[in-house]
Amino acid sequence: MPSSLKKYQIHFLLFIVILILSVLAYIQSGWDLVGDGFIQGFTILFRELPLLTAAFLTAGFLQALVKKEFITQWLGADAGIKGILLACLGGGLIPGGPYAYYPIASALLKSGAGLGVLIAFVSAKNLWGISRLPLEIAILGTTITIRRFLITFLIPPLMGIFAEKMFGRRINNIRENIGL
Repeated sequence: MPSSLKKYQIHFLLFIVILILSVLAYIQSGWDLVGDGFIQGFTILFRELPLLTAAFLTAGFLQALVKKEFITQWLGADAGIKGILLACLGGGLIPGGPYAYYPIASALLKSGAGLGVLIAFVSAKNLWGISRLPLEIAILGTTITIRRFLITFLIPPLMGIFAEKMFGRRINNIRENIGL
């Protein structure tokens, strides 16, 4: 597959999914349900657009301000466990949901971060997220929250180490496949 088409294959796949869902909505209730689906989708888009804009601008500024040499030294494949632990710390401390941290992970990838670092960052965000702890404590209680945190504490660094050891050499192929 030519690289220009490869770059847009996810877009094509999403277009096919939208087409299939539109046909299913039409079969179920006609054009009214199709219109409802588009209205709901655009409502979500416009509601989340400020957050998306802020997240992408943050990622862009990080990429512009933090030099590639810095990322490579501290978070590159050669950074080893130090880079993975820094990524875990960053992932655990960064606020916001996937709209905020995936653009940042993308900026790190573009700037030269290693695969283990990226896996550790995203894993720590999902398992160690400090911003979620107050809600988790309020809903599940302190005991369950502490136990959950302790049980999952080693997972992000271990996943980062494993990913780097097993697949770290493929990071340039990953960058090429997503058009970086």
